[in-house]
Amino acid sequence: MSHLSYLTHELYEMANIFEGIKKGRNHSRIMFDYEYWGNNTFDSRFNMAMEEYLLKRAAETGNAQIRFFSMSSPSVIIGYGQATDPIRMYDGTFNVARRLTGGSHVHFDEKLMAYTVAVPNNGQFKNLGDMRAYYAGLIANTIRFLGAEDVEVDNRASTINVDGKVIASHAMIWGVKSALLHGLLNIEPYDVDTVNRRVFLAQRKIGGNTYTEYSALQNLPAVSFMLEKYAPDIKGQARLGVIKDFVSNALLFEITKDRYKAMAVQDGVAAQAMKLLTEKYGTESWVSGRDKPFTKDEIEEIPGEELNGELKKKLGYCFFLQVKDRDFKKMAKSE
Repeated sequence: MSHLSYLTHELYEMANIFEGIKKGRNHSRIMFDYEYWGNNTFDSRFNMAMEEYLLKRAAETGNAQIRFFSMSSPSVIIGYGQATDPIRMYDGTFNVARRLTGGSHVHFDEKLMAYTVAVPNNGQFKNLGDMRAYYAGLIANTIRFLGAEDVEVDNRASTINVDGKVIASHAMIWGVKSALLHGLLNIEPYDVDTVNRRVFLAQRKIGGNTYTEYSALQNLPAVSFMLEKYAPDIKGQARLGVIKDFVSNALLFEITKDRYKAMAVQDGVAAQAMKLLTEKYGTESWVSGRDKPFTKDEIEEIPGEELNGELKKKLGYCFFLQVKDRDFKKMAKSE
């Protein structure tokens, strides 16, 4: 059951606001019919298996795929070509998974929500950069409609920024027959001390001063601040669920303009994702060593990665990995 179905006054008002947003938006170009897989919560490794399943399904069906998801427990997700060295400890309080896209580690707990779009390579996008710019623009539009004013897309860093700070970050994979973009949106402020205990957070020397990823994470903007006035009395997990439902519906409309078929992760779909889980994403050989890497027959490009290259060490946090020093200075306080 959706969180929107059992909360009354505040959510009714939010729903009315959302309907107003829909009516007031300009229609951007629509290039695909979509299959929508909902806003769900799964185990981290199953979520990563679902990503490859949707990449393949886009090629097989000719339809674009879209979904939103959360993790059932705190997880550290490492990049396709990354070693496991940023993980400070394995203490059983969080999971570790490896994704199919490049970049570096991210701590994914209930305070984040992920978005995924996979499309067939049918000529609608000229290249990876074209697709990234298109969907980043739609996500940025949604963030503006949610109440943010200073919203900028940085396609070189693969981020969307509010007031010069990262509110969303995404990564891509460009396959032979299909492509996928997925990313994370900050819903609530990070518990930075917990993140710092679990994963390595880097620092930079810029102009004689030290700027830390710890500080940059403390300064992240969050969607919840934009929606505070609509549901101030909703607390805890219910509040997070409400906001995620609201935001995912806003994103769904902005991206699909309601041209989608609702799908469910069950039966045959679950079986195909489970096959990917048991053979790849759920195995320690994949998580620790990226056993069974992609081949050129499957994938043309993972930005910044070699398909079978040596795993990289000493990478910074995913949100800031491609952020230039001049911009990072604005995101973090000098120490």
